[in-house]
Amino acid sequence: MLRLHRKRTKILLICLAAGLAYLCLTLWTGFGIPCPVRTLSGGHIHCPGCGISRAMKSLARLDVADAFYWNPVILSLIPFWITAIGFWLFDRGKRFRSVTVGVSIVVLLLYGIVRNLPIWPLY
Repeated sequence: MLRLHRKRTKILLICLAAGLAYLCLTLWTGFGIPCPVRTLSGGHIHCPGCGISRAMKSLARLDVADAFYWNPVILSLIPFWITAIGFWLFDRGKRFRSVTVGVSIVVLLLYGIVRNLPIWPLY
């Protein structure tokens, strides 16, 4: 029988509550945390995470196409991250979790490079 880890569940619930609170704040007030990379570069460099807040707001409105527009890589990685979190909660799938973390890091680094190349339509 699979055993759910209470401490991990608490951690996950706290993270989900913080994320939901931030989502509500951005939806109701329009306030959002600016990207530090973009701010420090004067708006010239986009990090791999730029657009996550707008993508999550689009998902909250069930507008998947708009969410994909704002950050297609993050949106594509979410199912893998959710699966990895599920495995983590039940202390299963250690190899899947490790591969997911490694592949996510590589994909996000490559995306960070590609999205800053001066080529259309990314530019």
